[in-house]
Amino acid sequence: MLKYRERIFIFASIGIVAMSVVVRIIMYIKCRSLWLDEALLAESIVSRNWLELLVSPLSNGQSAPVLYVITVKLIGATFGYSEFSLRVFSLFTFVGLLTCETVFMKKVFNLSNYQIAFVVVMTALLPSYIWYSNELKPYMSDAFFAVLTILLYFYYTQRKIKLPILTALYILILGFSSPGIFFVGGVLFSEFLVAVFNKNKRNIICISLSGIVILAVFGLYYHWWLSPASEAMKIYWDNVASKETIINRIIKIFKPGVGRSASNVVWLFVPFALLGFYSLIRQKDKIAYSMGLSIFLVFLASAIGKWPLSGRLWLFLPVIILIFTPIGFDFVYDKIKSPKITEIVGLSLLFVIMVCFMVYCAQYVGDKMYFSCQEVNPLISYVKKNIKDDEFLYVYPPVKYAFSYKNGYGISKIGNTTKDNIIWGINRDEWNESVVGNELRSILENKKTYLIFQHYWVGIDKGLAVLRNYGTLTEVMNVYNTPLYYFERNNDYEVSENYNSRRP
Repeated sequence: MLKYRERIFIFASIGIVAMSVVVRIIMYIKCRSLWLDEALLAESIVSRNWLELLVSPLSNGQSAPVLYVITVKLIGATFGYSEFSLRVFSLFTFVGLLTCETVFMKKVFNLSNYQIAFVVVMTALLPSYIWYSNELKPYMSDAFFAVLTILLYFYYTQRKIKLPILTALYILILGFSSPGIFFVGGVLFSEFLVAVFNKNKRNIICISLSGIVILAVFGLYYHWWLSPASEAMKIYWDNVASKETIINRIIKIFKPGVGRSASNVVWLFVPFALLGFYSLIRQKDKIAYSMGLSIFLVFLASAIGKWPLSGRLWLFLPVIILIFTPIGFDFVYDKIKSPKITEIVGLSLLFVIMVCFMVYCAQYVGDKMYFSCQEVNPLISYVKKNIKDDEFLYVYPPVKYAFSYKNGYGISKIGNTTKDNIIWGINRDEWNESVVGNELRSILENKKTYLIFQHYWVGIDKGLAVLRNYGTLTEVMNVYNTPLYYFERNNDYEVSENYNSRRP
């Protein structure tokens, strides 16, 4: 009876994982608009040629691993720079994550099929992994390369990979994933300590040489690629960190804060993962040592301000917690006197959890897949089709990047008009003040103007209220809180000199 339950559980798991992949494919087909952060990175990938792409820093203060950028560029150059092609590497790495995770749990921890099935299903259904497998950012690949790093180490311990090959593969991984350095460091440091403990001079020398080579290459890579952008990123993340206590940041570690990506449910598995880690440490498991040291290095880097406590930068953490969770379940299971009943109840409970998350996952083919205040594509399409020769388009400052991606970099007109008709916004802060500064004046100088907004966190209501004093403001469309307005100025327009104008 129990084996029958297990088979049903495993087949159901395969179906749920397949459904999660279908959900992701549907999300790709619908081509959600690039949101601000994606559009900022897209500019370098789309507009730079191959030689320019290899010059750091990237445009707009962006930072991404060099091989990630090159790979996305290669996909885009081959298939066209659509939202699909720019994001699809994240989908590939998600599938790679599920594959590596499955092999890892089977080969390394020798878990049962239904334990593996549960972990793979939960990984596939995590909101953060659904979201970031559909985004032009390297965070999904960070999770994949973290697991791959430890898996390669396991094959090294089994003498299936020699140290020079492992070293070369680790250098390659560092080109794809910045946090990969913590996992490579954890592996090598763990192996070095084992060699020292066993007084194995040959291994001490070999591991030391491997570490020196990797550190030398990473140092050159950091100087060439990462360092030019590191100061700007540090300022940004320090500003983010200053707004919250470290306790709040730890509590939100599974809540990236982008779109519908919150995965606080992972906290439910943390106690079991810790028990599983404790159990393996008691067994003197080398893989557990290396993973523990890797996470320790990440926390150490965070403590000294080198790796921010942010959910998107720690996207590798949920899968590691999930991998250790079944071992924690076994630890608890061994302490209970009625194992058969416990296993039946446990399977039923896990099945219920999986079904609940499957229902939640299915919602991503609807409104849940879209990002509030970021869906500019329909707005741009509307203006392209409807704008006339005597009309202009005002582009709110954060819209510039997604707009330029869709309309064309360096193009100063939209639609089939015969003249330049784009007003580029410069200072979004003016929209949060009841004044006619340069931003609103640039709109008021024209009779008819479309206004397109995205990522308007500073607020635009005060600026819109000022425009209504000088004409008619109509909301043409609003797509997931991403508005397009049409402003027609009064014929008797004249900006009063004493109307709180900050500038002459």
